[in-house]
Amino acid sequence: MRKAREKRRAHTVTYSPARRKPFFRPAVLPGDPTSAIMPGSRGTIMPGSPTPSFGRDTAPNAHPGFVRRLLVALARAQGPVRWRRENPVICLVGTILSQATNDRLAERAWRALRARYPAWKHVLSAPHAGIERAIRMCGLARQKARAIRAVLRHLRRTRGRFSLAAPRRPVRDPVRRTEALLAELTGIPGIGIKTAAITLMFGFGADLCAVDTHVARILRRLRVVPAKAAPDRAYRILRPLVPPGRGIELHLRLLRLGRETCRALRPRCGSCPIQALCSGPGMRGAAP
Repeated sequence: MRKAREKRRAHTVTYSPARRKPFFRPAVLPGDPTSAIMPGSRGTIMPGSPTPSFGRDTAPNAHPGFVRRLLVALARAQGPVRWRRENPVICLVGTILSQATNDRLAERAWRALRARYPAWKHVLSAPHAGIERAIRMCGLARQKARAIRAVLRHLRRTRGRFSLAAPRRPVRDPVRRTEALLAELTGIPGIGIKTAAITLMFGFGADLCAVDTHVARILRRLRVVPAKAAPDRAYRILRPLVPPGRGIELHLRLLRLGRETCRALRPRCGSCPIQALCSGPGMRGAAP
């Protein structure tokens, strides 16, 4: 027991509230809040310290400075990012259809659904099996049909129409409005944080960076999130690190990088525009 306590104490970082400096040389970047925490170590904060506590599996590049450098490197390589807003309900249903499939099959499922049921009221009143048949080409048809109907029922019950407009007096503060809509959407069965975030980004222009499998893979390789972090956890870690007003841009840039270069199998590391920032695979075959 005594040896175990001494071992834990040896791996614990202690801060002096008077000096507010770590007792060792920063391991990451000077000036970053995370610099004082050794990669893989456990940090404890004395009362009065301005530095937050980090868990023992905190990734070494989980700080805003690294994300800013990542954006600079991607912007230099990719040029301007362009996107346009969509109808929020169309965006939400389309994102449900795109889960665990590719864009081509999701688009086919969308066209088939709208051809069979031109209005949302027709989708809601249709037999569940009919919706499944319409969207079967995109996979997981039963779960997706259930989620789409749950969304439409929720909108009709809370707003009296198939719209994501505010059901009562609108919240004027954009941050509070985003948080309220995130909480509302993720409370609907079948709607996760990625689907909700994408809907708010491209339906309302919300300053978020959704994390899908492509984005999560890149964040793990860059050691912005822990090696085994799932997309939902990666989203929560990444969100406070993104510079204000750059969330959608970061999402689109990482999405493009994941599709073109930083692929799950046989990533093209030699032509990667952020190779200098990456401590990832190096990489042959499959990668985390």
